[in-house]
Amino acid sequence: MEDSLIIGSFVRSVAGRDTGKIYVILASDTEYVYLVDGKIRTMDRPKKKNKKHVRLLDKRDPNLTEKINGKKIRNEEIKRAIKLLEKEQQL
Repeated sequence: MEDSLIIGSFVRSVAGRDTGKIYVILASDTEYVYLVDGKIRTMDRPKKKNKKHVRLLDKRDPNLTEKINGKKIRNEEIKRAIKLLEKEQQL
């Protein structure tokens, strides 16, 4: 699973106070991922979370990955992408 944790992928928290919350991966290292949601966890304040405590969702937005790698993404774009994913999952 660790190899599939690509920047720009959607993950769901499975442990901690934020259980069930959806995030976008901003960065990754050997043990942790850095997550953003565009609201509380913004680009300048990502959440550091153990890789074991997140579950990769089957959706990924290549545009987000491209923008994150190019450092040209805004918090509003992340919020919108998560909102669209949540709406899609409710259908």
